[in-house]
Amino acid sequence: MSSKSPSKTLVILGAGIAGVPIAHHVLRFTVPKVPNLRVILVSPNTDFYWSLASPRGIISEDFSEKLFLPLATAFSKYDPKNFELIHGTAETLDQDRNTVSVALASGGGGIRDIPYDAVVVATGSRDTQGMPWKGLGSTKDTRQALHDLQHKINTAKTIVVAGAGPTGVEVAGELGERFSSSSTNTEVIYVISDDLPLAPPAKHSVRETVRSALENKLKVTIIKNTRVSSATTSTEPGKTTLELTSKDGRKRTLVADVYLPAFGVTPNTGFVPPHLLAPSGQIKQTARGLRAEGCENVFVIGDAGNLEDTRSFNTDRQTHYLARVLQTYFIHGGEVEEPEYKPGTDFVLGLSIGKNMGAGQAMGMKIFGWVLWYFKSRYMGTDVVGDFVEGKRSITGKLKG
Repeated sequence: MSSKSPSKTLVILGAGIAGVPIAHHVLRFTVPKVPNLRVILVSPNTDFYWSLASPRGIISEDFSEKLFLPLATAFSKYDPKNFELIHGTAETLDQDRNTVSVALASGGGGIRDIPYDAVVVATGSRDTQGMPWKGLGSTKDTRQALHDLQHKINTAKTIVVAGAGPTGVEVAGELGERFSSSSTNTEVIYVISDDLPLAPPAKHSVRETVRSALENKLKVTIIKNTRVSSATTSTEPGKTTLELTSKDGRKRTLVADVYLPAFGVTPNTGFVPPHLLAPSGQIKQTARGLRAEGCENVFVIGDAGNLEDTRSFNTDRQTHYLARVLQTYFIHGGEVEEPEYKPGTDFVLGLSIGKNMGAGQAMGMKIFGWVLWYFKSRYMGTDVVGDFVEGKRSITGKLKG
């Protein structure tokens, strides 16, 4: 395309683990071939939030600050005529008019209508319980939530974690490591709905490794075959009263200084027309270019779409694919398409259990704990997040042009 050709605009909604690498890839590899292409990245946050390390972020303020990196700095190397960062939240997506309305969070507020030639919905999801395992309403809100939990945890005597998924395991592991050798006599209680943490397709041997590490090495008390059926403010100041219901229907109460629910996410798709949404609230996402169903120029990636489970490995796989799709889309004007996306068939799991242990599986085989320690548990990705935000890599490796 010559410099005199009509300009094109790609709007990317969301600056998380999907939106950031997609924006960098387009700016590095597509804009040089389509010089009149402009990328507009919309984010409610001023900073990128490395939420994958949030289980450790609730323990230490020094560590939690490593999870935030300014977006403006990460994208400052690009020519303003090709890139704009907007601090705001998508309010309405109008696929008929090819516009997205954004509520601005800076510059006096207001609504800005942004026309687009293509839009990528990478808005992700939020924790259903309002916990900072995902970003909250703003960078300020997320930081404050982490700091509040750090203070409460530091003075707690009884901490209850609920949720048998990866986040629950990692949170219980971090707390177990923090207090297992402490003189504070703080009890960490982990409530799970089955005999073992996690669930199939996680291998039984992996689940047993997690249980043993938590119970035997980190002194976490596991309450099995039980769920938290209600959580209410206790009559004791600063405490939460939990009703626990076992599989056989028996109920009991437990009073916690800190209650950390680690289950359930809600997709950030409230701005999307209802007819594009599945019952889950996610966008109906197709294998054809990861487009929204029935749309040619609305692309979906990560937790906002319903094609795959909401796991970071799936989002990363989609990122590599969509980067190529967008490059082809803008260079060839939609006349050439990439092959359809093939959802992953292999269940990949990599967990930190404190700083010194890990558990996981790939290709149907259990991963050695030292491998997880080396690649994840030591730093939980904070050793590579700088390169990630700068566009030098995705979660699993480099993005190719």
